[in-house]
Amino acid sequence: MSINLLIKGQFQLNGDASTIDCKCYQLTPDMGNKAGSVWNVNLIDLNQAFDKSFSVNLGCNSGQWGGADGMVFALQPLNTSIGSSGGQMGLGGVSPSLGIYIDTYQNTSHGDMFNDHISINLNGDVFHSSTNNIAGPYDLGEVENCVPEPLRITWDPIATLMNVYYNNFLVLTYTGDIINNVFNGNPMVYWGFTASTGGASNFHQFCIDVPDLTIDSSNLIIEGEKCDQENGSIFGINISGGINPYSWTWNNINSLTIDTFNLNSGNYNLQIIDGMGCLASHSFYVPDYSGPVIDSSNLILKNEDCGQSNGSISNISISSPSDSLQFYWNNLLSDSINIENLSANNYQLVVIDNYNCSDTMNFIIVDTNYHNISVGYNYNLLEADEPISFFQNAIDSSFINFWTFGDDSTSTEYDPIHYFKYAGYYTICLEAANEFNCFDTNCIEINILPAEIIIPNIFSPNSDGVNDRFIIDGINDRFQIQIFNRWGNLVFNEEPFQNNWQGVDQNGKEVSEGQYYYILSNEIENVKMIGGIMIIR
Repeated sequence: MSINLLIKGQFQLNGDASTIDCKCYQLTPDMGNKAGSVWNVNLIDLNQAFDKSFSVNLGCNSGQWGGADGMVFALQPLNTSIGSSGGQMGLGGVSPSLGIYIDTYQNTSHGDMFNDHISINLNGDVFHSSTNNIAGPYDLGEVENCVPEPLRITWDPIATLMNVYYNNFLVLTYTGDIINNVFNGNPMVYWGFTASTGGASNFHQFCIDVPDLTIDSSNLIIEGEKCDQENGSIFGINISGGINPYSWTWNNINSLTIDTFNLNSGNYNLQIIDGMGCLASHSFYVPDYSGPVIDSSNLILKNEDCGQSNGSISNISISSPSDSLQFYWNNLLSDSINIENLSANNYQLVVIDNYNCSDTMNFIIVDTNYHNISVGYNYNLLEADEPISFFQNAIDSSFINFWTFGDDSTSTEYDPIHYFKYAGYYTICLEAANEFNCFDTNCIEINILPAEIIIPNIFSPNSDGVNDRFIIDGINDRFQIQIFNRWGNLVFNEEPFQNNWQGVDQNGKEVSEGQYYYILSNEIENVKMIGGIMIIR
Protein backbone atom coordinates (compact mmCIF):
# COMPACT_ATOMS: atom_id res chain seq x y z
CA MET A 1 0.00 0.00 0.00
CA SER A 2 1.39 3.37 -0.96
CA ILE A 3 1.32 5.83 1.92
CA ASN A 4 -0.83 8.93 1.39
CA LEU A 5 -0.48 10.57 4.78
CA LEU A 6 -3.35 12.64 6.17
CA ILE A 7 -3.82 13.66 9.79
CA LYS A 8 -7.43 14.24 10.94
CA GLY A 9 -7.80 14.98 14.64
CA GLN A 10 -6.22 12.04 16.49
CA PHE A 11 -6.09 9.87 13.38
CA GLN A 12 -3.61 9.24 10.60
CA LEU A 13 -5.09 8.11 7.27
CA ASN A 14 -3.02 5.99 4.90
CA GLY A 15 -3.43 4.66 1.38
CA ASP A 16 -6.96 4.85 0.02
CA ALA A 17 -8.53 5.80 3.34
CA SER A 18 -10.68 8.95 3.41
CA THR A 19 -12.77 10.95 5.83
CA ILE A 20 -16.58 10.72 5.76
CA ASP A 21 -17.06 13.05 8.71
CA CYS A 22 -15.27 13.68 11.98
CA LYS A 23 -16.39 10.33 13.43
CA CYS A 24 -16.54 8.18 10.31
CA TYR A 25 -13.91 6.99 7.86
CA GLN A 26 -13.81 4.97 4.67
CA LEU A 27 -10.92 2.54 4.47
CA THR A 28 -11.41 1.54 0.83
CA PRO A 29 -13.77 2.51 -1.95
CA ASP A 30 -15.73 -0.19 -3.77
CA MET A 31 -12.91 -0.76 -6.21
CA GLY A 32 -10.44 -3.60 -6.77
CA ASN A 33 -6.89 -3.66 -5.45
CA LYS A 34 -7.34 -0.88 -2.87
CA ALA A 35 -5.99 -0.69 0.66
CA GLY A 36 -6.36 1.82 3.44
CA SER A 37 -5.75 2.19 7.14
CA VAL A 38 -6.71 4.63 9.88
CA TRP A 39 -4.66 4.72 13.09
CA ASN A 40 -5.04 6.68 16.28
CA VAL A 41 -1.78 8.57 16.69
CA ASN A 42 -1.87 8.24 20.49
CA LEU A 43 -0.47 5.11 22.11
CA ILE A 44 -2.76 3.32 24.57
CA ASP A 45 -1.57 1.44 27.64
CA LEU A 46 -2.75 -2.16 27.75
CA ASN A 47 -2.21 -2.08 31.51
CA GLN A 48 -5.40 -0.01 31.48
CA ALA A 49 -8.80 -1.41 30.58
CA PHE A 50 -10.55 -0.16 27.50
CA ASP A 51 -14.03 -0.45 26.03
CA LYS A 52 -14.29 0.73 22.44
CA SER A 53 -17.49 0.82 20.42
CA PHE A 54 -17.85 1.33 16.70
CA SER A 55 -20.20 0.79 13.82
CA VAL A 56 -18.79 -1.00 10.78
CA ASN A 57 -20.15 -1.19 7.25
CA LEU A 58 -18.72 -3.97 5.12
CA GLY A 59 -20.28 -2.76 1.86
CA CYS A 60 -23.10 -3.90 -0.37
CA ASN A 61 -21.60 -6.62 -2.58
CA SER A 62 -22.79 -9.82 -0.89
CA GLY A 63 -22.28 -13.52 -1.48
CA GLN A 64 -19.51 -16.03 -1.05
CA TRP A 65 -17.27 -14.24 -3.53
CA GLY A 66 -19.40 -11.23 -4.20
CA GLY A 67 -17.38 -8.72 -2.22
CA ALA A 68 -14.02 -8.58 -0.51
CA ASP A 69 -11.98 -8.69 1.46
CA GLY A 70 -13.00 -7.37 4.85
CA MET A 71 -11.57 -5.17 7.60
CA VAL A 72 -9.56 -5.48 10.80
CA PHE A 73 -9.53 -3.78 14.16
CA ALA A 74 -5.89 -3.97 15.12
CA LEU A 75 -3.40 -3.33 17.92
CA GLN A 76 0.31 -2.90 17.11
CA PRO A 77 3.28 -1.03 18.64
CA LEU A 78 5.18 -0.17 15.44
CA ASN A 79 3.91 3.00 13.79
CA THR A 80 0.83 4.65 12.30
CA SER A 81 1.74 4.17 8.64
CA ILE A 82 1.06 0.43 8.56
CA GLY A 83 -1.15 -1.15 5.96
CA SER A 84 -0.93 -3.51 3.02
CA SER A 85 -2.93 -4.64 -0.01
CA GLY A 86 -4.00 -8.18 -0.82
CA GLY A 87 -6.25 -10.72 0.79
CA GLN A 88 -5.06 -10.23 4.38
CA MET A 89 -7.30 -7.18 4.92
CA GLY A 90 -4.49 -4.68 5.19
CA LEU A 91 -2.63 -6.18 8.16
CA GLY A 92 -0.75 -8.96 6.43
CA GLY A 93 2.74 -9.57 7.77
CA VAL A 94 2.52 -6.93 10.56
CA SER A 95 4.26 -8.40 13.58
CA PRO A 96 3.75 -8.07 16.45
CA SER A 97 0.05 -7.34 16.09
CA LEU A 98 -3.35 -8.45 17.28
CA GLY A 99 -6.20 -8.16 14.84
CA ILE A 100 -9.93 -8.73 15.02
CA TYR A 101 -10.63 -9.80 11.44
CA ILE A 102 -14.06 -9.41 9.85
CA ASP A 103 -13.59 -11.59 6.76
CA THR A 104 -16.12 -11.31 3.90
CA TYR A 105 -14.41 -13.48 1.29
CA GLN A 106 -14.03 -17.24 1.41
CA ASN A 107 -10.36 -18.06 0.87
CA THR A 108 -10.44 -21.83 1.09
CA SER A 109 -6.66 -21.87 1.36
CA HIS A 110 -6.98 -19.91 4.62
CA GLY A 111 -9.45 -22.37 6.08
CA ASP A 112 -12.25 -19.80 5.73
CA MET A 113 -15.80 -20.88 6.37
CA PHE A 114 -18.51 -20.37 3.76
CA ASN A 115 -20.18 -17.36 5.43
CA ASP A 116 -18.74 -14.06 6.53
CA HIS A 117 -16.89 -14.62 9.78
CA ILE A 118 -14.86 -12.97 12.54
CA SER A 119 -11.72 -14.10 14.36
CA ILE A 120 -8.78 -12.90 16.45
CA ASN A 121 -5.43 -13.46 14.74
CA LEU A 122 -1.89 -12.51 15.63
CA ASN A 123 0.96 -11.07 13.60
CA GLY A 124 -0.95 -10.48 10.35
CA ASP A 125 -1.62 -14.21 9.89
CA VAL A 126 -5.10 -14.93 8.52
CA PHE A 127 -4.84 -18.72 8.36
CA HIS A 128 -7.38 -20.21 10.71
CA SER A 129 -5.38 -23.40 11.07
CA SER A 130 -2.43 -21.42 12.38
CA THR A 131 -1.53 -21.05 16.05
CA ASN A 132 -1.88 -17.29 15.40
CA ASN A 133 -5.66 -17.81 15.16
CA ILE A 134 -6.37 -17.40 18.89
CA ALA A 135 -10.18 -17.04 18.79
CA GLY A 136 -12.85 -17.99 16.26
CA PRO A 137 -13.68 -17.99 13.49
CA TYR A 138 -17.27 -17.16 14.35
CA ASP A 139 -19.96 -17.39 11.66
CA LEU A 140 -21.58 -13.97 11.12
CA GLY A 141 -23.83 -14.98 8.28
CA GLU A 142 -24.09 -12.24 5.68
CA VAL A 143 -22.73 -8.83 6.82
CA GLU A 144 -22.20 -7.25 3.39
CA ASN A 145 -25.66 -5.72 3.62
CA CYS A 146 -24.98 -1.97 3.28
CA VAL A 147 -25.98 -1.57 6.94
CA PRO A 148 -23.67 -0.19 9.66
CA GLU A 149 -23.56 -2.75 12.47
CA PRO A 150 -22.16 -2.34 15.99
CA LEU A 151 -18.72 -3.64 16.88
CA ARG A 152 -17.48 -3.51 20.48
CA ILE A 153 -14.10 -4.60 21.85
CA THR A 154 -13.31 -4.72 25.58
CA TRP A 155 -10.04 -5.46 27.37
CA ASP A 156 -9.62 -6.26 31.05
CA PRO A 157 -5.89 -6.30 31.99
CA ILE A 158 -6.59 -7.79 35.43
CA ALA A 159 -8.43 -10.79 34.06
CA THR A 160 -6.35 -10.64 30.82
CA LEU A 161 -9.71 -10.99 29.05
CA MET A 162 -10.68 -9.66 25.63
CA ASN A 163 -14.29 -9.80 24.49
CA VAL A 164 -15.60 -9.01 21.02
CA TYR A 165 -19.25 -8.15 20.41
CA TYR A 166 -20.76 -7.96 16.92
CA ASN A 167 -24.28 -6.69 16.40
CA ASN A 168 -24.61 -6.67 20.22
CA PHE A 169 -23.78 -10.41 20.54
CA LEU A 170 -20.68 -11.76 22.26
CA VAL A 171 -18.95 -13.54 19.39
CA LEU A 172 -15.29 -13.93 20.51
CA THR A 173 -13.51 -14.34 23.82
CA TYR A 174 -9.81 -14.62 24.45
CA THR A 175 -7.99 -14.95 27.74
CA GLY A 176 -4.28 -14.43 27.70
CA ASP A 177 -1.43 -12.11 28.62
CA ILE A 178 -1.23 -10.21 25.34
CA ILE A 179 1.27 -7.69 26.75
CA ASN A 180 3.92 -10.39 27.28
CA ASN A 181 2.78 -13.13 24.91
CA VAL A 182 2.03 -10.90 21.89
CA PHE A 183 3.85 -7.60 22.38
CA ASN A 184 6.95 -8.90 24.17
CA GLY A 185 6.25 -7.02 27.39
CA ASN A 186 5.48 -3.67 25.71
CA PRO A 187 2.07 -2.41 26.89
CA MET A 188 2.08 0.68 24.63
CA VAL A 189 0.30 0.09 21.31
CA TYR A 190 -1.53 1.93 18.55
CA TRP A 191 -5.11 1.03 17.63
CA GLY A 192 -6.84 1.42 14.32
CA PHE A 193 -8.59 -0.18 11.37
CA THR A 194 -7.22 -1.64 8.13
CA ALA A 195 -8.92 -3.02 5.02
CA SER A 196 -8.06 -4.13 1.50
CA THR A 197 -9.66 -5.37 -1.72
CA GLY A 198 -8.39 -7.57 -4.50
CA GLY A 199 -10.14 -8.96 -7.55
CA ALA A 200 -13.43 -8.60 -5.71
CA SER A 201 -14.28 -5.44 -3.81
CA ASN A 202 -16.49 -3.61 -1.33
CA PHE A 203 -16.30 -0.31 0.41
CA HIS A 204 -15.23 -0.61 4.03
CA GLN A 205 -16.28 2.00 6.57
CA PHE A 206 -16.22 2.47 10.31
CA CYS A 207 -17.55 5.06 12.73
CA ILE A 208 -16.46 5.69 16.29
CA ASP A 209 -19.44 5.30 18.58
CA VAL A 210 -19.26 8.31 20.87
CA PRO A 211 -21.89 10.92 21.68
CA ASP A 212 -21.88 14.02 19.53
CA LEU A 213 -19.71 16.86 20.73
CA THR A 214 -22.05 19.30 22.46
CA ILE A 215 -21.64 22.64 24.18
CA ASP A 216 -23.79 22.56 27.33
CA SER A 217 -24.87 26.05 28.36
CA SER A 218 -27.48 24.99 30.91
CA ASN A 219 -25.35 26.46 33.73
CA LEU A 220 -24.17 29.41 31.67
CA ILE A 221 -23.54 32.73 33.38
CA ILE A 222 -22.90 35.83 31.31
CA GLU A 223 -21.90 39.03 33.05
CA GLY A 224 -22.13 42.19 31.00
CA GLU A 225 -19.38 44.77 30.67
CA LYS A 226 -19.87 47.53 33.22
CA CYS A 227 -18.69 51.12 32.96
CA ASP A 228 -16.44 50.43 29.94
CA GLN A 229 -14.05 48.50 32.20
CA GLU A 230 -13.59 45.34 30.09
CA ASN A 231 -15.04 43.33 32.96
CA GLY A 232 -17.56 41.15 31.14
CA SER A 233 -17.34 37.37 31.46
CA ILE A 234 -18.75 34.10 30.12
CA PHE A 235 -18.48 31.05 32.36
CA GLY A 236 -20.31 27.93 33.48
CA ILE A 237 -20.00 26.24 30.05
CA ASN A 238 -19.63 22.46 29.98
CA ILE A 239 -18.64 20.07 27.21
CA SER A 240 -20.32 16.75 26.61
CA GLY A 241 -19.69 14.03 24.06
CA GLY A 242 -16.75 13.81 21.75
CA ILE A 243 -13.30 12.49 22.68
CA ASN A 244 -10.47 14.11 24.61
CA PRO A 245 -8.40 16.18 24.16
CA TYR A 246 -10.55 19.23 23.59
CA SER A 247 -9.31 22.55 22.29
CA TRP A 248 -11.27 25.74 21.97
CA THR A 249 -11.10 29.20 20.52
CA TRP A 250 -12.96 32.38 21.32
CA ASN A 251 -13.51 34.48 18.21
CA ASN A 252 -10.85 32.36 16.46
CA ILE A 253 -8.25 33.01 19.18
CA ASN A 254 -6.90 30.03 21.13
CA SER A 255 -7.75 30.03 24.81
CA LEU A 256 -6.32 28.09 27.74
CA THR A 257 -9.68 27.97 29.51
CA ILE A 258 -13.20 27.50 28.30
CA ASP A 259 -14.40 30.23 30.64
CA THR A 260 -13.40 33.69 29.47
CA PHE A 261 -13.11 36.93 31.40
CA ASN A 262 -12.13 40.58 31.04
CA LEU A 263 -14.41 41.03 28.06
CA ASN A 264 -15.73 44.00 26.19
CA SER A 265 -19.39 43.95 25.31
CA GLY A 266 -20.25 42.28 22.02
CA ASN A 267 -20.64 38.96 20.28
CA TYR A 268 -18.39 36.02 21.09
CA ASN A 269 -18.17 32.73 19.21
CA LEU A 270 -16.91 29.64 20.95
CA GLN A 271 -15.55 26.80 18.79
CA ILE A 272 -14.59 23.48 20.34
CA ILE A 273 -12.68 20.74 18.53
CA ASP A 274 -12.34 17.30 20.09
CA GLY A 275 -9.71 14.63 19.62
CA MET A 276 -11.45 13.38 16.47
CA GLY A 277 -11.59 16.80 14.86
CA CYS A 278 -15.31 17.17 15.47
CA LEU A 279 -16.45 20.77 15.78
CA ALA A 280 -19.12 22.35 17.94
CA SER A 281 -19.77 26.06 18.13
CA HIS A 282 -22.01 28.46 20.00
CA SER A 283 -22.42 32.21 19.96
CA PHE A 284 -22.84 34.37 23.04
CA TYR A 285 -23.55 38.03 23.60
CA VAL A 286 -22.01 40.04 26.40
CA PRO A 287 -24.37 42.93 27.18
CA ASP A 288 -23.20 46.49 27.34
CA TYR A 289 -23.59 48.00 30.77
CA SER A 290 -21.20 50.73 29.77
CA GLY A 291 -23.00 53.38 31.71
CA PRO A 292 -25.16 56.28 30.70
CA VAL A 293 -24.16 58.56 27.84
CA ILE A 294 -25.52 62.07 27.74
CA ASP A 295 -26.60 63.00 24.22
CA SER A 296 -26.92 66.72 23.57
CA SER A 297 -27.14 66.48 19.78
CA ASN A 298 -30.74 67.75 19.93
CA LEU A 299 -30.16 70.08 22.86
CA ILE A 300 -32.41 73.07 23.26
CA LEU A 301 -30.59 75.63 25.37
CA LYS A 302 -32.48 78.84 25.97
CA ASN A 303 -30.41 81.63 27.37
CA GLU A 304 -31.82 84.14 29.77
CA ASP A 305 -33.65 86.93 27.93
CA CYS A 306 -33.39 90.43 29.23
CA GLY A 307 -32.79 89.33 32.86
CA GLN A 308 -36.09 87.45 33.06
CA SER A 309 -34.61 84.19 34.60
CA ASN A 310 -36.24 82.38 31.74
CA GLY A 311 -33.34 80.28 30.59
CA SER A 312 -33.79 76.55 30.17
CA ILE A 313 -31.89 73.38 29.25
CA SER A 314 -34.00 70.73 27.55
CA ASN A 315 -34.22 68.03 24.93
CA ILE A 316 -31.30 66.12 26.37
CA SER A 317 -31.45 62.38 25.89
CA ILE A 318 -29.70 59.58 27.77
CA SER A 319 -28.63 56.30 26.24
CA SER A 320 -28.21 53.63 28.88
CA PRO A 321 -28.85 49.90 29.26
CA SER A 322 -29.96 50.61 32.82
CA ASP A 323 -33.55 51.36 33.66
CA SER A 324 -32.56 53.16 36.87
CA LEU A 325 -30.95 56.57 36.51
CA GLN A 326 -30.36 59.51 38.84
CA PHE A 327 -29.90 63.10 37.68
CA TYR A 328 -27.84 65.68 39.53
CA TRP A 329 -27.85 69.35 38.46
CA ASN A 330 -25.04 71.25 40.18
CA ASN A 331 -24.82 68.43 42.77
CA LEU A 332 -28.52 68.58 43.59
CA LEU A 333 -30.68 65.53 42.95
CA SER A 334 -33.34 66.31 40.37
CA ASP A 335 -36.38 64.37 39.29
CA SER A 336 -36.02 65.63 35.73
CA ILE A 337 -33.29 65.77 33.14
CA ASN A 338 -34.67 69.08 31.88
CA ILE A 339 -34.46 72.25 33.94
CA GLU A 340 -35.98 75.69 33.45
CA ASN A 341 -36.34 79.14 35.03
CA LEU A 342 -32.59 79.55 34.83
CA SER A 343 -30.49 82.66 35.30
CA ALA A 344 -27.17 83.15 33.57
CA ASN A 345 -24.74 80.64 35.17
CA ASN A 346 -22.68 77.47 34.69
CA TYR A 347 -24.66 74.25 34.98
CA GLN A 348 -23.37 70.68 35.36
CA LEU A 349 -25.41 67.54 34.75
CA VAL A 350 -24.26 64.21 36.27
CA VAL A 351 -26.17 61.03 35.38
CA ILE A 352 -25.55 57.90 37.49
CA ASP A 353 -26.96 54.41 36.81
CA ASN A 354 -27.54 51.48 39.18
CA TYR A 355 -24.02 50.12 38.42
CA ASN A 356 -22.60 53.45 39.67
CA CYS A 357 -21.48 54.28 36.15
CA SER A 358 -21.79 57.94 35.32
CA ASP A 359 -21.48 60.60 32.65
CA THR A 360 -21.06 64.35 33.04
CA MET A 361 -21.79 67.32 30.80
CA ASN A 362 -21.45 71.06 31.37
CA PHE A 363 -23.64 73.86 30.05
CA ILE A 364 -23.50 77.65 30.13
CA ILE A 365 -26.55 79.90 30.32
CA VAL A 366 -25.88 83.54 29.50
CA ASP A 367 -28.06 86.61 29.44
CA THR A 368 -28.17 87.22 25.72
CA ASN A 369 -30.80 89.96 25.69
CA TYR A 370 -32.28 88.00 22.82
CA HIS A 371 -35.32 85.84 22.60
CA ASN A 372 -33.72 82.90 20.78
CA ILE A 373 -35.46 82.58 17.49
CA SER A 374 -34.73 79.93 14.91
CA VAL A 375 -35.67 79.84 11.25
CA GLY A 376 -37.18 76.95 9.33
CA TYR A 377 -38.99 76.30 6.11
CA ASN A 378 -41.49 74.02 4.44
CA TYR A 379 -41.52 73.08 0.77
CA ASN A 380 -42.78 70.63 -1.78
CA LEU A 381 -39.88 71.15 -4.19
CA LEU A 382 -36.76 73.07 -3.26
CA GLU A 383 -36.48 74.41 -6.79
CA ALA A 384 -36.53 77.73 -8.59
CA ASP A 385 -40.03 79.22 -9.05
CA GLU A 386 -41.49 76.94 -6.38
CA PRO A 387 -43.14 78.35 -3.23
CA ILE A 388 -41.15 77.99 0.00
CA SER A 389 -42.84 78.76 3.31
CA PHE A 390 -40.52 80.23 5.92
CA PHE A 391 -41.36 80.24 9.60
CA GLN A 392 -39.76 81.10 12.93
CA ASN A 393 -39.59 79.26 16.22
CA ALA A 394 -39.39 81.57 19.17
CA ILE A 395 -39.84 81.16 22.89
CA ASP A 396 -42.08 84.20 22.75
CA SER A 397 -43.84 85.90 19.93
CA SER A 398 -41.94 88.52 18.06
CA PHE A 399 -43.39 91.93 17.41
CA ILE A 400 -40.88 93.07 14.81
CA ASN A 401 -39.92 90.80 11.91
CA PHE A 402 -37.57 91.58 9.09
CA TRP A 403 -36.67 88.83 6.61
CA THR A 404 -33.93 88.96 3.97
CA PHE A 405 -33.78 86.18 1.40
CA GLY A 406 -30.35 86.68 -0.13
CA ASP A 407 -31.74 87.77 -3.50
CA ASP A 408 -32.38 91.44 -2.66
CA SER A 409 -35.90 90.60 -1.52
CA THR A 410 -37.26 91.30 1.97
CA SER A 411 -40.45 90.73 3.98
CA THR A 412 -41.96 91.88 7.24
CA GLU A 413 -44.48 89.03 7.42
CA TYR A 414 -44.34 86.65 10.39
CA ASP A 415 -44.24 83.52 8.17
CA PRO A 416 -43.58 84.65 4.60
CA ILE A 417 -43.80 82.65 1.36
CA HIS A 418 -41.02 83.30 -1.13
CA TYR A 419 -40.14 82.29 -4.70
CA PHE A 420 -36.50 82.13 -5.85
CA LYS A 421 -36.03 82.95 -9.51
CA TYR A 422 -32.63 81.32 -9.84
CA ALA A 423 -30.95 78.21 -8.54
CA GLY A 424 -28.09 78.59 -6.09
CA TYR A 425 -27.21 78.97 -2.42
CA TYR A 426 -29.11 81.63 -0.48
CA THR A 427 -28.70 82.91 3.05
CA ILE A 428 -32.05 83.67 4.67
CA CYS A 429 -31.99 85.81 7.78
CA LEU A 430 -34.64 86.90 10.26
CA GLU A 431 -34.21 89.80 12.66
CA ALA A 432 -36.92 89.87 15.30
CA ALA A 433 -37.67 91.62 18.56
CA ASN A 434 -39.90 90.58 21.45
CA GLU A 435 -42.05 92.54 23.87
CA PHE A 436 -39.02 93.24 26.04
CA ASN A 437 -37.31 94.78 23.03
CA CYS A 438 -34.78 91.95 23.00
CA PHE A 439 -33.48 91.42 19.54
CA ASP A 440 -32.31 88.24 17.89
CA THR A 441 -31.08 87.34 14.44
CA ASN A 442 -30.95 83.88 12.95
CA CYS A 443 -29.76 82.81 9.52
CA ILE A 444 -29.93 79.64 7.52
CA GLU A 445 -28.53 78.64 4.15
CA ILE A 446 -30.52 76.73 1.58
CA ASN A 447 -29.66 75.33 -1.82
CA ILE A 448 -32.24 76.10 -4.49
CA LEU A 449 -32.05 73.55 -7.25
CA PRO A 450 -32.73 74.37 -10.89
CA ALA A 451 -36.32 73.94 -11.95
CA GLU A 452 -37.16 70.81 -13.87
CA ILE A 453 -36.45 71.52 -17.54
CA ILE A 454 -38.85 70.05 -20.07
CA ILE A 455 -37.73 70.31 -23.68
CA PRO A 456 -40.00 69.35 -26.61
CA ASN A 457 -38.51 67.28 -29.41
CA ILE A 458 -40.72 68.64 -32.22
CA PHE A 459 -42.55 71.82 -33.18
CA SER A 460 -44.29 73.21 -36.24
CA PRO A 461 -43.66 76.95 -36.88
CA ASN A 462 -46.35 77.23 -39.56
CA SER A 463 -48.28 80.13 -38.01
CA ASP A 464 -51.38 78.03 -37.31
CA GLY A 465 -51.35 79.11 -33.73
CA VAL A 466 -50.50 75.59 -32.49
CA ASN A 467 -46.97 74.65 -31.43
CA ASP A 468 -45.50 77.50 -33.46
CA ARG A 469 -42.63 78.19 -31.11
CA PHE A 470 -39.84 76.20 -29.48
CA ILE A 471 -40.68 76.80 -25.81
CA ILE A 472 -38.75 75.17 -22.95
CA ASP A 473 -40.32 74.84 -19.51
CA GLY A 474 -38.23 75.48 -16.42
CA ILE A 475 -35.61 77.95 -17.71
CA ASN A 476 -34.81 81.51 -16.79
CA ASP A 477 -33.05 84.45 -18.40
CA ARG A 478 -29.60 82.98 -17.64
CA PHE A 479 -29.92 80.40 -20.39
CA GLN A 480 -28.30 80.51 -23.84
CA ILE A 481 -29.37 78.39 -26.77
CA GLN A 482 -27.47 77.34 -29.87
CA ILE A 483 -29.23 75.60 -32.77
CA PHE A 484 -27.25 73.54 -35.28
CA ASN A 485 -28.34 71.83 -38.49
CA ARG A 486 -27.51 68.22 -39.19
CA TRP A 487 -24.20 69.21 -40.73
CA GLY A 488 -23.13 70.90 -37.50
CA ASN A 489 -23.57 74.45 -38.78
CA LEU A 490 -24.81 77.04 -36.30
CA VAL A 491 -28.12 78.45 -37.54
CA PHE A 492 -29.36 80.24 -34.44
CA ASN A 493 -27.80 81.60 -31.27
CA GLU A 494 -29.53 83.62 -28.55
CA GLU A 495 -28.31 84.73 -25.13
CA PRO A 496 -30.32 85.08 -23.06
CA PHE A 497 -32.78 82.76 -24.72
CA GLN A 498 -36.16 84.44 -25.05
CA ASN A 499 -37.89 81.08 -25.15
CA ASN A 500 -39.83 81.76 -28.35
CA TRP A 501 -37.72 80.54 -31.27
CA GLN A 502 -39.90 80.31 -34.38
CA GLY A 503 -37.63 78.20 -36.56
CA VAL A 504 -35.58 81.01 -38.14
CA ASP A 505 -31.86 81.60 -38.54
CA GLN A 506 -29.89 84.53 -37.19
CA ASN A 507 -31.15 86.69 -40.07
CA GLY A 508 -34.79 85.89 -39.39
CA LYS A 509 -35.07 83.57 -42.40
CA GLU A 510 -37.09 80.42 -41.98
CA VAL A 511 -35.04 77.28 -41.82
CA SER A 512 -36.15 74.20 -43.71
CA GLU A 513 -37.93 71.19 -42.24
CA GLY A 514 -35.82 68.50 -40.67
CA GLN A 515 -33.76 67.52 -37.72
CA TYR A 516 -31.84 70.14 -35.79
CA TYR A 517 -29.70 69.96 -32.68
CA TYR A 518 -29.50 72.27 -29.68
CA ILE A 519 -27.12 73.10 -26.87
CA LEU A 520 -28.95 74.67 -23.94
CA SER A 521 -26.58 76.05 -21.32
CA ASN A 522 -26.51 78.10 -18.15
CA GLU A 523 -22.98 78.71 -17.03
CA ILE A 524 -23.97 80.42 -13.81
CA GLU A 525 -26.06 77.47 -12.66
CA ASN A 526 -23.75 74.91 -14.30
CA VAL A 527 -26.42 73.47 -16.59
CA LYS A 528 -25.76 72.09 -20.05
CA MET A 529 -28.20 70.02 -22.08
CA ILE A 530 -27.82 68.65 -25.59
CA GLY A 531 -30.57 67.17 -27.71
CA GLY A 532 -32.49 67.17 -30.95
CA ILE A 533 -35.54 69.02 -32.24
CA MET A 534 -37.58 68.20 -35.33
CA ILE A 535 -39.11 71.04 -37.34
CA ILE A 536 -42.26 70.26 -39.29
CA ARG A 537 -43.94 72.94 -41.39
